[in-house]
Amino acid sequence: MPLYLYAITDADHPLPVDGATGIGASPAPLRAVRTARVAAVVSQAPAQLRAKRRDLIAHQNVLLMLGAAGAVVPLRFGTLAPDDGAVRRALADQESLFTDRLREVEDRVEFNVKALQDEDTALRDVLRDSAEARRLSALTRDGAGTHDDQVSLGTVVAAGVEALQEQHARDIARRLEPLAHRVAAGDPTGEVFLNLSLLIERGQADAFAASVGQVAESLGHGLELRVTGPLPPYSFV
Repeated sequence: MPLYLYAITDADHPLPVDGATGIGASPAPLRAVRTARVAAVVSQAPAQLRAKRRDLIAHQNVLLMLGAAGAVVPLRFGTLAPDDGAVRRALADQESLFTDRLREVEDRVEFNVKALQDEDTALRDVLRDSAEARRLSALTRDGAGTHDDQVSLGTVVAAGVEALQEQHARDIARRLEPLAHRVAAGDPTGEVFLNLSLLIERGQADAFAASVGQVAESLGHGLELRVTGPLPPYSFV
């Protein structure tokens, strides 16, 4: 019977799975497949597995439930195994690795911090700091500039915005990283110029969230920090 896998835990993890269910239109009960030192939390795999919002949320809720009771190594959405025997063999083969990872994330949670900047504010900041940007902007605004001036203005502004956001990112990271046990930087995407995941002691989660709020307040108009967490330690296993 194909199995859907949610997470790896210690074998003696107080698994709160009685009565709990997993993903799928008709969610199957959760249960554990164990070796001597570690366990995998599984359920029967649905007939058709798709990354639906319902199932993504169900997957994360299982991880949060498990994480609240002990150390957990979260597995990616969509992890499957053919049967219990295959799971036990994989657990036995990687038992030492899994136990090392469990100790690394024990009593710790992940927070993700994304930084964004309003486009108009970024443009004003560049014009404030760059004499060349101001000169080219004046030319194009007055109609005296050439096509090359317009291209140059776009280039200068883009470089200026990138430089300013890199500086903001360094400043934000410098203030938050000392609060974390580990840090993992993700790729910026779209308007997000900083994508930072931080592994935080569970008991410091509220204090960390408050510190992020203080940093956000100090950034000024046009800059925003979006915080997600506490989360299972996706980025650190």
